[in-house]
Amino acid sequence: MYKYELHLHTSECDKVATVSGADSVKKYIDLGYSGMVVTDHCFSIFHEWYKNELKGMTHKQKIERWLKGYYQARNEGEKHGFTVLPGAEVRFNGTNNDYLVYGLTEDFFYNAPFLHELKNLNELVSVLPSDALIVQAHPFRDGMTVSDPSLLFGIEAHNGCNPPFRNELAKAFAIHYEKPMTSGSDYHGYTKPASGGIETNEIIKTPYELVSVLKSGNYKIIEN
Repeated sequence: MYKYELHLHTSECDKVATVSGADSVKKYIDLGYSGMVVTDHCFSIFHEWYKNELKGMTHKQKIERWLKGYYQARNEGEKHGFTVLPGAEVRFNGTNNDYLVYGLTEDFFYNAPFLHELKNLNELVSVLPSDALIVQAHPFRDGMTVSDPSLLFGIEAHNGCNPPFRNELAKAFAIHYEKPMTSGSDYHGYTKPASGGIETNEIIKTPYELVSVLKSGNYKIIEN
């Protein structure tokens, strides 16, 4: 069986995170994982945190800067045969909900607008590739609301930063609406690594293979 982390942040792109993309890869290799999706925050706070650095940059340069943690992780992963895929945790301007997006390539990010600048889920769906997946992250945290399930592929039923009762609420919501469940550690460095993810007998090397596994249901969620 192979284990893959589906929710992880890097210190290159998140001032709250404390571990770099490369060091996160090393840690997850030691913990027996085969890969990860780097889901750095795609929200307005990133632009506030790094406004001096981003000033005067082109869109391409800004995207490259936002992907910095992913690139560091990917480069380290390539040394060890460890899969690192690009993803995003999107929060639209003026809202509190977070959405994990899977099945994206580096080229997609360069050719799309910053996803948080879209108005809502409908607009997000309209710009994503047809096979990309949207999962609502930790939907029962304070200040968040559950979204229209018809616009979601699935629900993050286990989040490593959540207390158990909030994860139970997420599971109940997913079951009620017959939505696939995912899991992620929501690793920031100061939180516990390897407390979430999926376990599967399929080897995942590309965004398309991740989508295929999630759609097939051929996995178990990790709930540490």
